[in-house]
Amino acid sequence: MLSWKHLKMVYPSGLPRIPKRPEEERQLPQPMPFLAPSEDLGKILKQILDRLDAIEKRLDKIEKILAQSKPTL
Repeated sequence: MLSWKHLKMVYPSGLPRIPKRPEEERQLPQPMPFLAPSEDLGKILKQILDRLDAIEKRLDKIEKILAQSKPTL
């Protein structure tokens, strides 16, 4: 008959081992400040808002199509 020690050697534990972490913790680089003239920032913000408006319009169209195709219960 096999002893408990022999069984453990034949059938190792099913639990995964926790990986060891390196001693030193990895540091993320600090974000760089965005240095740009205020006119450029205004243009960038306007582009972002325009893109968001376009996305919102597309989502509205999709919502209308889904509402029309949805069967009423």
